[in-house]
Amino acid sequence: MQFRVFRPAAALAGLLLIVPLAALAEPAAPTGQPEIQVADLPPQELALPASAVPPIDKTSDLVLKVDSAGKLSEIFDSADYALADVRDGGAEVPRLLVEAMPGDLRRLGSTDLRKDVFFNALLPLVLRVNEDIRHDRDRLLALQGLQHLGLAPSADSRAWLAELSERYEVADGDIDALLLRVDVVPPSLALAQAAVESGWGTSYSAQRRNALFGQTAGSAARYAAFDRLIDGVASYIRNLNTHPAYAGFRARRAELRAARLELDGYDLASTLMRYSTRRSAYIRDVRAMIRGNDLVELDSARLAADRAMSLPAAS
Repeated sequence: MQFRVFRPAAALAGLLLIVPLAALAEPAAPTGQPEIQVADLPPQELALPASAVPPIDKTSDLVLKVDSAGKLSEIFDSADYALADVRDGGAEVPRLLVEAMPGDLRRLGSTDLRKDVFFNALLPLVLRVNEDIRHDRDRLLALQGLQHLGLAPSADSRAWLAELSERYEVADGDIDALLLRVDVVPPSLALAQAAVESGWGTSYSAQRRNALFGQTAGSAARYAAFDRLIDGVASYIRNLNTHPAYAGFRARRAELRAARLELDGYDLASTLMRYSTRRSAYIRDVRAMIRGNDLVELDSARLAADRAMSLPAAS
């Protein structure tokens, strides 16, 4: 059987889908044998190739439980992890996932050191949550490409779509609606909001509840609590991706995608008027945080492929 590489414009967003030539070509002249229709192909011909969206290797993640800000800073130094290098684009972010903010963060004598520890601890968590979301988005785009070719998804893909639809609160299997929601939050926006909401990780909710983003649980008087910082980060991003109050955020993000522009946390901050009762004053604070700490330069940050590093003991 002959194969050729097919590149449907925009449908697969850069993914290459390899399909049998017979599925793409015009019907051949009758040869005495019954013509094969797409619907007659074996189910495996219609399934999304597993290689199109490779799984994430979570074994590379290194979870850190560190009580001391000084020890955490030492670990970052040992990993050659510095935001200045990440901003320059020459360094990847190590897969160091801090479970909780150090309890002595407030007592650090240097404000600059407190900022560095806070941002260094939070950035890998945001990137890790975004990595999972990007993986789901890539699979959605590949399935959308199959859909545009008139091919039905496999049973496994349909089950996955149903689960994703429930998680993101959209009609079952509506890929276009899912793509509005299954997308990343720029690190600059997440880091700035966390700093504003948690006082650089020193608030009671940050220290005792692993809640950096002012999340509430059912009412404004009751704050949410999470087992780990990364759970709080995931909850924050899910909130922006699903809550009706942030439909404008999702619409603006989709506009940037459609224009093939980079997602810009400073730009997107303007859509979060309903995130805080302070409204426009809150947006000014978040934008000032982004600009004053050069956080937009971290929007292109990427996680290292593995954790190949030698670290001191984390306790």
